[in-house]
Amino acid sequence: MRRQRGLIRLMGLAALVGLGLTPRLAAALGHPAGVTTEKSASILVFPKVIADGTRDTIIQITNTSNSIQNAHCFYVNGALTDPTLPAGPLNPPLWTEIDFDILLTKQQPTHWVVSTGRLDNPDDEPCRVSGTPKPCDPSTSGGDEADCCDAGFDPGHVPPVVPDFTGELKCIAVDSGGFPMSTNALKGEATLETLDTGDVSKYNAIGLTGNNLNNMDLVLCLGGDVSDVCPGFEYDACPQTWILDHPAIGAEDPVVSEQDFCDDTCSSSVNTTLTVVPCTENFETQETQTAGVTLQFSITNEFEQTFSTSTTFSCWASFNLDDIDNIFDTDTIAGSILQTRMRTASGYPGGVMAVLEETHTDTFTSGGTHTFVARNAQNAHAIGVCTTSDGLTKNGQGCTADVDCPAAFPLCRYHAADLITLPAEQ
Repeated sequence: MRRQRGLIRLMGLAALVGLGLTPRLAAALGHPAGVTTEKSASILVFPKVIADGTRDTIIQITNTSNSIQNAHCFYVNGALTDPTLPAGPLNPPLWTEIDFDILLTKQQPTHWVVSTGRLDNPDDEPCRVSGTPKPCDPSTSGGDEADCCDAGFDPGHVPPVVPDFTGELKCIAVDSGGFPMSTNALKGEATLETLDTGDVSKYNAIGLTGNNLNNMDLVLCLGGDVSDVCPGFEYDACPQTWILDHPAIGAEDPVVSEQDFCDDTCSSSVNTTLTVVPCTENFETQETQTAGVTLQFSITNEFEQTFSTSTTFSCWASFNLDDIDNIFDTDTIAGSILQTRMRTASGYPGGVMAVLEETHTDTFTSGGTHTFVARNAQNAHAIGVCTTSDGLTKNGQGCTADVDCPAAFPLCRYHAADLITLPAEQ
């Protein structure tokens, strides 16, 4: 299907004029707020999706409205061109995408396993027969003989990802013709499972709310001002600054170390992984951020000592924090609990999406050596900037809500400006 970008853009502008609004005036009536992990949205971003043979991911998406919802989704494979070599200019991420559509009836939840996908099969077996529960056999998921694992109304055909997939999933609310819409009715969660142990780690999808400036063309404007491309911000802006609360690398696991039974027979440590994706993406040309996005980190330990470092990535990256800089190590920073402010470097107008995952390794040597590994994913906290009531002037003060801002700068808003470009043919 070919989508007509120019026609839809003109229709969106005509709608604004019919309401007596110019695009610039309409943009001034609202301000790009920020991302959400708790409320429904029009764009869902799952920054960390893994199906590499050792871990797999279960995606859950819910339609929270009483209307049918359509969404167009993209897997982006951020695996390195040569996984045996470190990332660098000569070994960039693949940035290959797989796209598909889903349809959800009113209030419908759905799910699928990333490695197997989900068939559009009305003969999936139910989870209960004559009142008796039936177990789910994960090995059947995504196949013709899928049992209770794929029960319920299928959202459409969800394809499996390629082997050794590490990357992101992005789903965008659209109408029945595939044109972007601000429905604000989608909510999602991702569950990462370690296959050999069954350990699970879960986080909420990051949502971007759409607004009534959406002209339904194929360039989605996340934040930003009126331009030749954008009628204003069609969706809330991505954050330029995130707050990451996490243990220092190698710090003891307090759940273990503070137990009365834990003496010299116990040892524990915590490692933290940061996964990031840029908000600007071009699915039409499949172009990545070739110049890279520079991230700056300001790290504060529990003694209020502050340190800084930086790193660069392109389309997708998942870092162990000590691979960025050993300042994150507990022995280097002389602390156990850290708060890190991460932001895109000055001069880069866009924002990033981020999710953290802690790995807790606990060893007990009483009666033999026993080691347990568990992971815990968590959403980071986004930071905005206090602005004047028209959203045009900011004072530089960080904020998470309007109540954090002084009277002269009463609005807490995010000011990143990003574009998502959708393909013209499906």
